[in-house]
Amino acid sequence: MKEYNQSNHTLLSRRQVSRRGFIRSLVTRTHKIKRDMDDEPFTRIAPRPPTAFNEFALDVLCDGCRKCEFACPQQVINIISNKPELNLDFNFCTHCGECKSVCTTDALSSNATSTGVIPMFENNCSRLISGWCNNCSIQCPTQAIVFNGNQPKVVNELCNGCGRCRMACPVNAITFSLAEIR
Repeated sequence: MKEYNQSNHTLLSRRQVSRRGFIRSLVTRTHKIKRDMDDEPFTRIAPRPPTAFNEFALDVLCDGCRKCEFACPQQVINIISNKPELNLDFNFCTHCGECKSVCTTDALSSNATSTGVIPMFENNCSRLISGWCNNCSIQCPTQAIVFNGNQPKVVNELCNGCGRCRMACPVNAITFSLAEIR
């Protein structure tokens, strides 16, 4: 049996943390994480709402409350593993900001403006096959899709990952790939 050490007890008893001090330390930690993470380029592990922080900060900040999911007018946000994830299979993100406005933990308050995905064009693209379709570029709100002859190309710096191009494609020839966010 270990003997009781009075010096350890005395040290701990002098170090009292008030409720206010505890909450202040949590808020300070959260602001430091947000400040440090907001300027670094990162790649998401899944499509996220446009203003979501990187994965590390999202793990710390997001509590999985589902407010963003219910607030999304396009119904593209799903909570998966307690984090918001976009499902761009049947609709697109309008970047309306409703998810950001209802987030009480600031997990969706970064300066990022991309969902973290860019379109990729499959071999069944009508433009590649026949040269007649340009629906994706017409629907793109940032003019990120350009054509080099019949070959569609995405200007990564312009693409916000909204998914409008995929909804406009008549042959479902657009898939998404994760992209670095700056």
